[in-house]
Amino acid sequence: MIDLKFLGTGGIGSIRIKNKLSRDYRRFCSVLIDESILIDPSEDIFEFESTFMLGGLISKAKNIFITHSHMDRFSPLTIEKLAERSPIKVYLHPSLLPEVAGIKNVEAIPIMPFGLIKLQDHTVLPLPSNHSTELEGEIAYNYLIDSGGTTLLYALDGAWINPMAWRVLSAAELSAIVFDLGAADAPMSLPCVDHNNIEMVKNIVEIMKSSGVYSEKTKIYLSNIPASKKRSIHEELCEAISDLPFRIAYDGYFTVI
Repeated sequence: MIDLKFLGTGGIGSIRIKNKLSRDYRRFCSVLIDESILIDPSEDIFEFESTFMLGGLISKAKNIFITHSHMDRFSPLTIEKLAERSPIKVYLHPSLLPEVAGIKNVEAIPIMPFGLIKLQDHTVLPLPSNHSTELEGEIAYNYLIDSGGTTLLYALDGAWINPMAWRVLSAAELSAIVFDLGAADAPMSLPCVDHNNIEMVKNIVEIMKSSGVYSEKTKIYLSNIPASKKRSIHEELCEAISDLPFRIAYDGYFTVI
């Protein structure tokens, strides 16, 4: 089993309404896995702990994984604050090493696509994603995480699935997937170069079904939700996928895979 906690489910442009406990309040995307792995921690995680009265929630997370350099995913200041509590390991693309160099109690570990990382109770495989950054030479990552035969694909950010990543995934049996939904319920347009909309996720799942990667037992969560201040994006998205086996994640959504 994998314990999955969504600490944030939004990106740049997601709404910040007054009620921080609302499912329409979207912090920058971050997840906590089995209390030990933290992906893309932003400064929002400290406010999350306070708002939900979960002090110490992230205190056991000693392995930090960064997907890419965009400011809603990578915060050297947050890494510095986390390292004040206890020593941590930060896994990231080599191009980001200068950003964390010299931070006390931080062991920065450069990772490359398909380089398997073995932790105490997990293995983590970085996969390239279809997501552009402004940093020369950088590769944005998705992560394939396994714990005792339970396998999670964390696929934020990115559009579709990178062809090279497909070669690995075609041999996997996924227990759960966290898909990027940065284009939400919008029609196909320029944002779909870097992010999925609902139709794209549906098509990816159909391809996964045909290759045996996805089964009826596979759980699918949608995150990186943009929002408009004029409407309740959570309720409307839930309605939009009511006939699909997907779950719209929200800040504070905790589940066991």
